[in-house]
Amino acid sequence: MLIYTRRQQLKMDKQPNSAFHIAILKGLLIGNSFLPNVGDYLNVLNLPFEKINVWTHSENEYSILISEVDLKLHEEIYWKNFGILFKYAKALTSEFESIIDLEYKWINGFQSTKKPKDLSYLDFEHIDYDKLYYDFEIRKIYGEGQVLNLSELYDLADIISGLNSDDTFFFAVQHMVSAIESHWFCQICELSQPHLRKHPSHDFEKHYEIFAMPRLETAIIQSTKAIEGILGQPGKNQKRRIRRFEEMLSLNPNDKFLDSDMTYLEFHDYLVSDVRNKVAHNLRNEPFKSSRKLAIKAQLFAWTILRDYYFKNIKGVFNGIEQLKFNAELKNRIYPNLGTNGLITQF
Repeated sequence: MLIYTRRQQLKMDKQPNSAFHIAILKGLLIGNSFLPNVGDYLNVLNLPFEKINVWTHSENEYSILISEVDLKLHEEIYWKNFGILFKYAKALTSEFESIIDLEYKWINGFQSTKKPKDLSYLDFEHIDYDKLYYDFEIRKIYGEGQVLNLSELYDLADIISGLNSDDTFFFAVQHMVSAIESHWFCQICELSQPHLRKHPSHDFEKHYEIFAMPRLETAIIQSTKAIEGILGQPGKNQKRRIRRFEEMLSLNPNDKFLDSDMTYLEFHDYLVSDVRNKVAHNLRNEPFKSSRKLAIKAQLFAWTILRDYYFKNIKGVFNGIEQLKFNAELKNRIYPNLGTNGLITQF
């Protein structure tokens, strides 16, 4: 019979747990535009089961975000953590040009006065005897990622709050992001007039088409699910459909969708009833370019519906600064146009 120490058992338990409930958010580097000192550990915002803090761990290095987690989250069906909320908020505000995945690196016994290499990491306890490899992995956590001015996080406050509070919005965005991760294209250009597009729409190389085919199918299915989350199934009761459409959106259901011959209601029916059925029976018998155009159309329709839902139901409704208890004092310290890894002594 195997006998584990208490520490070994905690490492095997689902994280977070009583030993590992504080994590570094790998993938994001915070510019020191708020003029911190080494060792500063400041609260930024507070979610229902998570406190997000910024830690200035070393001189001449970017600061980093730290998550402190309430273990009551295990009582929830799912946990809308900061990592996923930030990813979706950033994706939305960049029209899916910027999608950032944050990774939770769990730490035991975190102390802000310690140096990064002196902390106890769940992932690296088995390699801390190999100094070269250990230092390499630590450097990846603290030195790799997208640099963010802390003011950008405050700018995302309302959307983060909306995603956290409105399940319809959150899951529609989740399906939309899944679609774009399966099949990316430039939405900005596709939604612009041809003479205003900054670059041509790029077709895939012939050798890539067979690889991309299931990705198109996934993109269509996920786009359809995003739409269903907001508008539901088309159904046969036209009055009920129009009533729900008008309750959820500001768009006129009888207006034409982009340059198609179909109204929004008709395209909704076409996408859910016909296109998804075609995808279920595979697209391999269709010309690839036709299938890709269909995927782009489905994704653009989902984005149009989602964007309109945001403007009607989210924008101006949520005050993220108050609802998520953003640190107002910290905000006043930020220089929005300053991007640096230097500290206050260098200014």
